[in-house]
Amino acid sequence: MLTLIGFTSCEDKITTVINSQALDGSLSFKLNQPRYANYVLDVANSSKDLDSLTCVQPAYGFTAAVTYSTQVCGNANFAAGTYQTLPTTVNGEKVGVSTKEMNKALIAFNGGAFSEPLSFKTVYVRLKAYVSDASYSAIKDSLIVKPLYSNVISLKIKPYIEPLDYYYNVTLRPWYIVGLGGKWDNSVAGLGSSLIPLSVINGKSYDPGTGDGTFATTVYIKSSDSFKLIRDVSAWSPSWAMTGGALKYNGNDNITVAADGWYTLTLNSIDNKLTIAATTAPTSNYAKIGLVGDFDNWGGNNEEFFTANTNAGGHLWYTTYTFAADNASDGGCKFRANSAWTDDWGAPSPDHRDDRYRLAGIGGYKGKNISFKKGSYTIIFNDIDGSYYFIKK
Repeated sequence: MLTLIGFTSCEDKITTVINSQALDGSLSFKLNQPRYANYVLDVANSSKDLDSLTCVQPAYGFTAAVTYSTQVCGNANFAAGTYQTLPTTVNGEKVGVSTKEMNKALIAFNGGAFSEPLSFKTVYVRLKAYVSDASYSAIKDSLIVKPLYSNVISLKIKPYIEPLDYYYNVTLRPWYIVGLGGKWDNSVAGLGSSLIPLSVINGKSYDPGTGDGTFATTVYIKSSDSFKLIRDVSAWSPSWAMTGGALKYNGNDNITVAADGWYTLTLNSIDNKLTIAATTAPTSNYAKIGLVGDFDNWGGNNEEFFTANTNAGGHLWYTTYTFAADNASDGGCKFRANSAWTDDWGAPSPDHRDDRYRLAGIGGYKGKNISFKKGSYTIIFNDIDGSYYFIKK
């Protein structure tokens, strides 16, 4: 035991005895087995708790205001990097477990997605206890009571498949065309010049758990070109290619087309379907595309111009830019053509600086200002469909 003595006046004395196991983190505490052993999660109840876990406060040696979080794992070992800590924390010994948070943890354990038929999964659960004000003194901020962990219990839980959502509510996982014009750099340095991201589309088409969904873009392809689609920057698998002249997931041969022309590539990375269809040429052509905003006095101070990817037909533009600060409270940025306001694109939102469209969007013609954060980005803009990406470096 450790005894702390504090004085509040010349006559008052406060003595606190702390369990030595709380000091080194070896102290455990009792997590009770809940009333049910099996749980069926339902998207209709995703905003509710699936149940509440109860525990006995750790025997710190003093009564404490304890914050608890729920941790879940695919096995009982809880080795570093193998478990998920659910975001919600609770003060007190009755800890509600969010249905939605538990389902997301199960998705992560299952490689990012579920498919039918769904089955019960064995999940191991423990609580983490933390006393935020357990420090040596009011003027010394080093904790003397370490985070503590309960015993582990097991539950059987049947998850649900996350419903598809709009792209702006999802952390996207787009696919990239690589190889047009003989450009095969699949690294971060090749973004825009060699790696061409497929654009997002409107509608509820994206899996919140994986970022997969329907992506499409229109590019110019020569019959002499060979290319493929890859999902991950700096990796060649998974990919879309060809085998025996047919489009094939992880195929052996590069993709080719029979004739020079404009083609629309549409990939549903949930259903794993790719189509390549001939289409008409774009009717609008721009000599230059620039990025303007409060960071450069809306083009008054050295407008940031993009480079056109001529290997894809000259309608895909890219640049690398470093924002020295976040956008001003009344600022933001937009894309515009030919250093004029005849043709410009902003966020597809009724409001300026809608943060849902900060990293990706289908640029609205004459749209609202796009918010931005301090940092370096590869910025890619497609003037055919208005799609844009701000990819943090």
